[in-house]
Amino acid sequence: MQPSTERTSFPVSSLLDGSVTDFDLFLSVKGEDILYAAPGYCWTRDETTRLLAHGWNDFRVDAVQASLVQMYLQLARLPLVEKDQAPAQRINSLQDLAASFTQCLYSGEVSVAAVHCGQKIAKGIVDCLMESQTSVKEISALMDHDQYTFYHSARVAVFATAMSISMGVTDEKHLQRIATGGLFHDVGKKDVPLEVINKPGALDQAEWQKMRSHPSNGHEALKAAGLSLETMEIVLHHHERMNGSGYPHGLQQSGI
Repeated sequence: MQPSTERTSFPVSSLLDGSVTDFDLFLSVKGEDILYAAPGYCWTRDETTRLLAHGWNDFRVDAVQASLVQMYLQLARLPLVEKDQAPAQRINSLQDLAASFTQCLYSGEVSVAAVHCGQKIAKGIVDCLMESQTSVKEISALMDHDQYTFYHSARVAVFATAMSISMGVTDEKHLQRIATGGLFHDVGKKDVPLEVINKPGALDQAEWQKMRSHPSNGHEALKAAGLSLETMEIVLHHHERMNGSGYPHGLQQSGI
């Protein structure tokens, strides 16, 4: 029986080792599409190699899931950071990678694949800084004002991790949750026009309202991602201030 929904081809060779897909993947068997992998499936190089060796070159994917497929393919095109690079060079490569990752977030959905990719980048940042804390001093200056928004999240992830290490945090899982929070902290800005984000002058009331909503919007977008409490708190409360003048909840430090 032919599927009632429109489907397109997806090359098996596009699947990256250790990546997660968040859309249905079907194999066409004797004219019928059979579900092979549901959303949340984690791929290994061995599995994709076996599929290709047996002549399975393409999956079928639902056309209605095109935005998720596009996000996965964008992330798959991000460059790898070689672990044999010296820490000073690697931290710059990770910064560039994180900026490109953030740009992908702004152009698509906050998908399971995106969260998984962000966590891998966060681990790379932690590994680099644990190897050499002084490498944080080597991150290069921003060259292009238009790229500030994308590099900002990368730098927050790096500096937040470096500060945590300098304060005595040694648990790598905890540091990875902090770095992940840095990468995703501004994800709510994906729905704020870049001309508002990069406006050189003061924002008007309507523009300011859009800006003030981004922590809550980002927190809402990540609710189903299964991220840690620490990461989610960074996303939601990174604009709070100790004197209570921040947003979105006006939290105030007590006991001083």
